[in-house]
Amino acid sequence: MFPLVFVILFLGSIYGTYLLNEDYEYPNIDVDTKTEFLSETYFTELSEQYDQIRSQHRKWYRLDRSKSIAAHAILLQMMNDLEENKARLVGHENHHLFFDTFDRYVRKLTYITEEIHYFRNVLNQYGEAPQRLEDMMELAACGKWRLFSARFHRYEEAESDAAYHVKFISESGRFEVVYHTESGEIVDNPINMGTYNYAPGSFLLWRYYQHHKYDKVPWKKWGNTDEISYREITKLNSRHGSPEQKNSTKKLEQLIQEKMSDSKSCS
Repeated sequence: MFPLVFVILFLGSIYGTYLLNEDYEYPNIDVDTKTEFLSETYFTELSEQYDQIRSQHRKWYRLDRSKSIAAHAILLQMMNDLEENKARLVGHENHHLFFDTFDRYVRKLTYITEEIHYFRNVLNQYGEAPQRLEDMMELAACGKWRLFSARFHRYEEAESDAAYHVKFISESGRFEVVYHTESGEIVDNPINMGTYNYAPGSFLLWRYYQHHKYDKVPWKKWGNTDEISYREITKLNSRHGSPEQKNSTKKLEQLIQEKMSDSKSCS
């Protein structure tokens, strides 16, 4: 009985979200941060302004949009602040706090906008993935990154054989990078590139739903970049499941396992 009730409530929440999404645009709200970008007070100020904006837009009925409106305003400000201070985030002591905060506000949105969807490509640049596959293998052997399914990153393209594409995801589940096992180089074209996850996937039902809502649905709507749509990508032939793909992936898995056995220490 309990599972049935849970499913009904879960589907009801999805339907409620759908109703809120129809023909709605977030209002433009000015957020003026007065403290230094990435300082502790910067994040405190964002939280205070979120509460203030939400309070101003709260409605008496339960399914209002106040959380989403406030989160959208904060996200636009954080995006603008990062664009104006791109280098400052690299190696900063509050590096992880920025991503924790940004992702948390994304997951407060009723729906994700095209602008915020494409901003994941800016964020993914801060994953610190090495340029060469050989170096990534060392990190994977130490558990800092993990080899993941590259099923949706093996569509045929002109540059190289996509059967040799492999994907790694960072320990946090946020950052992705795709490599070509033959060249050892990063794949960054808009067809098969790795992207940033606002809500890393999980077998847990709620987290799975969030990953679907904030990462998969926008990808299917807008693609990885505005250069090629999801529909155009999926019309291409896939090299996933080919003998070349299976053999190259298996070989890479074995090499990582060997490095794990040979590794003396991981810093």
